[in-house]
Amino acid sequence: MPKTSSEEVLVDKIYTFLAPSDSWQCDNQILQANYNYMLLVEIVTPHDCQINVTIIDPVLDVYKVFRTDVNISQDDGWFNFPFGTAIGGNYTFIFSVIAELNLNLLIKISFDPEHDKCLYDIMSSHDIANLNLYRVTKFHDQEAIEHQIFLRTDYCHKFYIGRVSSIGGDLPSVREVGADYDINDPEGIQFKIYDNKTLENVGAVVHFNFATAIEGIYTIKIVIYCNVEVVNIAYAVVEDYKKSTENECNSTGPDPVDPVPGPNNGTNNGTTPLNYYYVPIEWTFGFVISAGLVVGALIVIGSARRKRKSVGLN
Repeated sequence: MPKTSSEEVLVDKIYTFLAPSDSWQCDNQILQANYNYMLLVEIVTPHDCQINVTIIDPVLDVYKVFRTDVNISQDDGWFNFPFGTAIGGNYTFIFSVIAELNLNLLIKISFDPEHDKCLYDIMSSHDIANLNLYRVTKFHDQEAIEHQIFLRTDYCHKFYIGRVSSIGGDLPSVREVGADYDINDPEGIQFKIYDNKTLENVGAVVHFNFATAIEGIYTIKIVIYCNVEVVNIAYAVVEDYKKSTENECNSTGPDPVDPVPGPNNGTNNGTTPLNYYYVPIEWTFGFVISAGLVVGALIVIGSARRKRKSVGLN
């Protein structure tokens, strides 16, 4: 594997392992926090073997990061995998081999400070410049961790999460890691994002978008489920872009006009609405005109009768 210009190499050496089982321990390796360290193991003699790799961090938590499922032959006898650090300090690496014959292994431990920061390799420069939260955290099984962050209203935010420490084991179930992810807004409203969401292999980061309705302090709660002693999880929150103009609907205005004025504003005892009937305006005009014609006819008839009576009296 070619060396990059900024790569820093901690170990790069061939070691002999004796049958039927042997191990080599590398102590006092100072690792920085939040970086992916690359481990390369390669069988460099024509032999079969089984390989196990264990890492012990500065507070003596044990990571079983690699284990071959079966004996590995010379044809595909090299492995390259990352280990993301949650804390900086003095680490110990243990490489164990089970084999029928003596063999040699190439072991290399390195990192690139310009390109190997956890999550930075999958985020854009815009994301990195607009981080609201960035963490690489060590989780034990079913451990919950909360963070409180300030988010502006009506912005779309990106949420990233993924594991950065590999898990060795014979069964796929041993290597599975699940996550709960909840967000509480400043008014205490809960948004459940993930419920035991499976986090895939190292490097397979999941993400989602979340746009805020109000501004303030948001609480993020993450619970991790794993079948090992400890696992490292990287996660970040990015303010992406303005989602809306915040042009709200004005819900206030003049009071509605009562359809029929009255002491109860058109209600029965102020609670039950009364029935109202609508008469078209055309009907109203017709009724007025007809009534006027009838009244006029009656006046004419009445006047004629009075005239006839007057003539009779004379």
